[in-house]
Amino acid sequence: MPPLTRPIAFAILLASPSAALAEPAFEAKAICRAAMAAITGRDLKLFQAADAPDGTIALTYARPFDNFVWAYHCRLEGNRVIWADEPGRWRQDAKDEKISFEVAGSQLRITRTPVNGAAMQEVFDRDKFLER
Repeated sequence: MPPLTRPIAFAILLASPSAALAEPAFEAKAICRAAMAAITGRDLKLFQAADAPDGTIALTYARPFDNFVWAYHCRLEGNRVIWADEPGRWRQDAKDEKISFEVAGSQLRITRTPVNGAAMQEVFDRDKFLER
């Protein structure tokens, strides 16, 4: 290796994150699944998520005892989760509960903040998203 190439290669090696540090953040689908599980009080594993044609995330939940399917839409704006029933309105008005998310390592924290009440948090481990 020529003398100048060695320091450049070393600098590139230092600048590139290690495999442990490069763990991907939670995908939008995972965030929406966790948010809807927290909002509805249902098990995360029961929600299916897919990309919708309008650029949002389409979610479905099949109620276990009768297989009735509930449908929702979700989109992310910064750290905020905006959602709607299908059919229904987007929950983004001043009088609607605020839903936000925060990623902390391998955990996803969903915070529900009602207009006139205390915030409630639910934490989801990355491993829960892999279980089905």
